[in-house]
Amino acid sequence: MPNLYVVTNEGIIFNIPINKDKITIGRSKDNDLTLQDGTVSRHHAEILKTDKGYMLVDLGSYNGTRLNGKLIQSALLRYEDRIQIGLNKLTFTARDKGTGEVSDSLLLTTDGDYEKGKERIIESIPHKEHGDSRSLLVDLEEQSGLRKREREAIPDALDPASRSHLTTLARANKVLFVLYEISRQLNQILDFNELLKRIMDLIFMVIDADYGFLVILGGKEQEELIPVVVKYKGGNPPSSGDVRASRTLMNKVIQDKVALLTSNAMTDSRLDGAKSLILQQIKSAMCVPLWRKDKIIGVIELDSVRLDNQFTQEDLELLKAIGSQMAMVIEQATLNEQIRAEERMRNRLERFHSPQVIEMILKGGQETKDNIMDPKELTATILFTDIIGFTRLAERMPPRQINIILNRFFSRMTDIIFAHDGTLDKYIGDGLMAVFGAPMEKPDDPERAIKAALKMRETLSLMMRNAKEDRRFDIRIGINTGRVVAGNIGSPKRLDYTVIGDPVNTAARLESIADRNQILIGEETFRRVEGKFQIRQVGSRRVKGKSAEVMVYEVLGP
Repeated sequence: MPNLYVVTNEGIIFNIPINKDKITIGRSKDNDLTLQDGTVSRHHAEILKTDKGYMLVDLGSYNGTRLNGKLIQSALLRYEDRIQIGLNKLTFTARDKGTGEVSDSLLLTTDGDYEKGKERIIESIPHKEHGDSRSLLVDLEEQSGLRKREREAIPDALDPASRSHLTTLARANKVLFVLYEISRQLNQILDFNELLKRIMDLIFMVIDADYGFLVILGGKEQEELIPVVVKYKGGNPPSSGDVRASRTLMNKVIQDKVALLTSNAMTDSRLDGAKSLILQQIKSAMCVPLWRKDKIIGVIELDSVRLDNQFTQEDLELLKAIGSQMAMVIEQATLNEQIRAEERMRNRLERFHSPQVIEMILKGGQETKDNIMDPKELTATILFTDIIGFTRLAERMPPRQINIILNRFFSRMTDIIFAHDGTLDKYIGDGLMAVFGAPMEKPDDPERAIKAALKMRETLSLMMRNAKEDRRFDIRIGINTGRVVAGNIGSPKRLDYTVIGDPVNTAARLESIADRNQILIGEETFRRVEGKFQIRQVGSRRVKGKSAEVMVYEVLGP
């Protein structure tokens, strides 16, 4: 079933199956996929099932729909196509049909004591690096003792040596194909579990097994065995019910750091009569570790219940080679998850912080990332600005036109804030609040705030030159500096990064008493930037919410 891998503008990641002939996408709640993003139209786009495949169609959205970076009106979707709707990123992918979680179909049993047999188990040496596939070809050519069914597959007209050689070549070609496919699909499949299932399918192509299990180590102490993939010969589970995998076999591989092969698992003395092997009537089993450098991160186990299908040392070496590749897959998946986690954080931060501040946060180590949004006290400079007479302006124009004007204004002002390493705190109606010094303080925060204010005023002047007479407007700006609390503040259901404190209130009051295109600053801000700008003293002013008058200054220019 096709599926959309969604990364929202807030960094939330989820999958949505395309299980209908039409999937609608937009901001409105009546869509199949609702995206809470102001840059997304109410009914933005849809995905239609057609005779040729799935078609992505833009529904006349304001900001458009991008496919692999290009604006489109309609286009057929291909596997791994990247869709951008507003600030949200979607990937068109696919999911194998499954029958529930792996953990529901595989039982890892605790084995009891059973009568010990006498048959010897084969141990393979601990972790050994495999070279390229050519070395594996040499190993296979040196093997003797082909299985009966493999010998019978070669025409009788050939002499034994030729038959053996052809069988080895056929098997070697499969090996090369499997290793190549693992490397290729590592870079093509986004869904980690789907990738592991695909690799297990490839293993079954070259090793004739009845059951296959991929188990990774998890939990706080990395001691918990977590089933990830269960594979059955023919694709169907046994009629007897759940498959039981042996903890005895897996634990021995993990503890002794060896790959194990037994030609008769039920009587093998080294497995202490493992209960699950007896219950499953396992005739042959092998298990190899998955390595991350010098640490085992999981195991692959293959079982056979047929007497005429005993695994060989050749099978074990092949499974070890594939296991090495799978360890690389898991390592890459871990790195990819770290990248996705960083991308989620970056997506959240990009809404509020400049690129420079984001890089400082992401490069600041895990402790910085974990604690950056926690409430803390610091000195910051707060900037407020809003449009003068916006209510009268809105009365003269349709709502859609007002929306366009506001988006254009906010876009330009936000770019200026980010260019001066400021943090966008919030949009407030027709105004905005910015902070310089949170989440990270800098000694020149007040100076950068004033430079940003001057640039805002200059940019607005240029914007108004090209605007129609009835759509022109002015702004006012207030700036203040002081000790505030900055961090995620709100309820458990919704947290917003902001700053609170008396300096914030004073900055808002300074903005409210400013004249057209005037920049007013408080006394602490003036003290920190004195001599760096053209500033005049306005005098003491009484502002709402303050019992005492505050000293006010006006920034005239650079």
